Amino acid sequence: MRSYIAAWNKNDLKLDVLFDDLYQQDFHGIHEGKKVNRIELKQMHTDLLSQGNQARLVYFRRTGACAYDMKIVFVNKEGDEFSFRKLITVEDDKIGGSIDYSGTLASTKPNEKGYGLSYYWHLPVYLLRSRKEIAERKGK
Repeated sequence: MRSYIAAWNKNDLKLDVLFDDLYQQDFHGIHEGKKVNRIELKQMHTDLLSQGNQARLVYFRRTGACAYDMKIVFVNKEGDEFSFRKLITVEDDKIGGSIDYSGTLASTKPNEKGYGLSYYWHLPVYLLRSRKEIAERKGK
């Protein structure tokens, strides 16, 4: 992660290679309440970088067997700061999933069906489903 952020701040050409080394091919996550895949995540990174934002890793803490709490602060060209706090799941030394994190103990892993994510510890799956999905399940 530190190498990726250092390359980010230098706008290094090897950033794509470091992204590939950092994230699993089947990455899935939740960002601002929306499901994102690896391609969408890479585009978000590209957009942030193209706006001239510099990044600083505040912390990267282990919170479970394969879960980490990570906070990154970005500073734009005008000096304004904004931050992201994510709970990430690491498997095989790569990030496999992430969700916006606000202190809830949780972990993400791809579910058995090969799509979506399963959430563990205090973060019920039904909270992440759309109202339509919940209504459809109740109607069955």
